[in-house]
Amino acid sequence: MKKYTTIGLVFFSLMFAFSACANAAVPNKTVRADIQSIRIPAGTTMKMEIIEPVSSHAGSVGDEFSAMLKQDIAVNGQMALPAGSIIRGTINKLTPSKRLSRSAVLYFSFDHVVTPTGKQIPVNAGLYNYKELTVDGGVYDGGNYGYAIQQNWQKTKDIFNKTIQWGKGTGDNLQYVCVPLGAVGGVIGGGAYYVGMAVADLFMKGNEVDWLQGKEFEIMLTQPLDIPLH
Repeated sequence: MKKYTTIGLVFFSLMFAFSACANAAVPNKTVRADIQSIRIPAGTTMKMEIIEPVSSHAGSVGDEFSAMLKQDIAVNGQMALPAGSIIRGTINKLTPSKRLSRSAVLYFSFDHVVTPTGKQIPVNAGLYNYKELTVDGGVYDGGNYGYAIQQNWQKTKDIFNKTIQWGKGTGDNLQYVCVPLGAVGGVIGGGAYYVGMAVADLFMKGNEVDWLQGKEFEIMLTQPLDIPLH
C-alpha cells in the first residue's frame, strides 16, 4: 500500500511541475501585445493654422493656444495624423514693445498633439522657415529702429516715384515741365517725411506680435513623434 502511495505522490508531483513549466512558457493572456504606433520622424514639417490667437499685448505668460494641422501626415503610405488634428501650445515668455521702435518679442512652445483617438501626446517642435525670429527663438514683428528707418526710406522712394508718375501723366507737352516739378516736389515731400518719421520713431514703441485666427505657419519636429493606433 505504501508503495502505491509513494508512486501516486511522485506522479502528482511530476504533473504539478509540468503544469508550472507550461504556465511559465505560455504568455499571460491578460497582457496584450497588440499596442502599435506610427512614428513620425524628426525633421517632418507640418503646415498649421492658428485657432486661438496669440498676442503680445493681450496675452500673458502661461496662456495656452491651439493650432490646427492643415494637411494629412502619412508615413510609408499609412495615415499618422489627419488634417484637422490639434496641436496645443503655451506662452513661455513675453517681452513688451519698447521705444526706439523695438518690437515686442513672444516666446512660446508647442506642447502636445491631440490624436484622432483623443490621446494627448507630448510633442517637440519649433517654427520652421519663419523669418522674424530672434537668435533665442522669440517671435517679433518689425524689429527695431533700424527696421523702421528702412521702412521710412521705402515709403520715401514711393512718394518720389508717385510724383514722377504724376508728371508723366500730364500729357506729351506738359510732362517736360511737370516731371521735373514732380521730381522736386517728391524730393522735398519725401525728404520731409523721412526726417519727420526718423525723429518720431525715436519715441514710438515698436510693433506688437499678433498671430490672429487663421494665420498659417509651419513647424518642424525636433524629435520623433509616436502616434498610437489604438
